[in-house]
Amino acid sequence: MNFKDKVFLITGSTSGIGQGIAKALLEQGAKIVINYAHNEENAEETRKIFKQYQDKTLFIKADISDEKSVIEMYKKIEEKFDKLDGLVNNAVYDKIFKIEDLSVEEFRKELDVNVIARAMCIKYAIPLLKKSNMPRIVNIASRLGTKPMEGSVAYCTSEAATIMLTKMCALELTKKYNIKTNTVSPSMTLTPFAKKSYTEEEIKQTAMKNPSGRLGEVEDTVNAVLFLLSEKADYINGENLNVNGGILLI
Repeated sequence: MNFKDKVFLITGSTSGIGQGIAKALLEQGAKIVINYAHNEENAEETRKIFKQYQDKTLFIKADISDEKSVIEMYKKIEEKFDKLDGLVNNAVYDKIFKIEDLSVEEFRKELDVNVIARAMCIKYAIPLLKKSNMPRIVNIASRLGTKPMEGSVAYCTSEAATIMLTKMCALELTKKYNIKTNTVSPSMTLTPFAKKSYTEEEIKQTAMKNPSGRLGEVEDTVNAVLFLLSEKADYINGENLNVNGGILLI
C-alpha cells in the first residue's frame, strides 16, 4: 500500500483508534491532519508522540459538530496541503441511555456528533478530495449499528445512520468524483479509554463471549482502515466492514 505524500484528515485523532490510524499512515509516508475538539492534554501528548513527523502533521482544534468550525478546518487544510486524499470520520460521542431515560438534548447531541458532523465533514471535504487521483472516505461506526444493545438507544441509532450515510455517499460521490466511501465497524476495542472504563474481570468476561476469545486491539481497526484507504480496495464501495472477531454471529 502506497501512502507516500498522500494527505489524510482523521477526526478525533489524539487518542485511541484515531491516533493509531494517524501513526500508521505517518509511518508509511503520509501527511496527516490531526483533529481534536477540546482535550488539550491529549493533543499535547500526541504532538510529543509525533514529534519526528512534525513537518508532515497539521493539528487543528475544531468542534466538528459546529458547521463554521468544519468550514474553517478545511480552509486551513487547503492552505497547508491544497488537497485531501482521504477523510476518516473517527470522532464519536457515546453515552448510555435507555429510551425512557433519554432526553431530547442528549439524543440530539449524539446525532449531532455521530451523524450530522460526519455528513458535514464529508460535504466540505469534497472540493479537496476532487483533487486526488484516489479519493477515499472511511466512516468509523460500530457493531452496534448492526446489532443493537439494550441501554444504548441513541448510540445504536446514530451508528446505524452512519452506515446508511456511507451507502448514500458511495452512491452519490463515486460516479461524479470517483470518491469511494466505506464504513469500518469495530466491536469493543482495548483503547486506553476502554482499559480505564472497565475492570480486568469485565474485560475478561466480555472477551470470553467472543468467538475469537479476545477483544479488539487498536491495530485490528487500523489495518482495516488502511486497506480501505489504499489502492487495493478500489473496487470496494459502500460497504460496512465489521472488525469484531465474530461477535455478530452469536
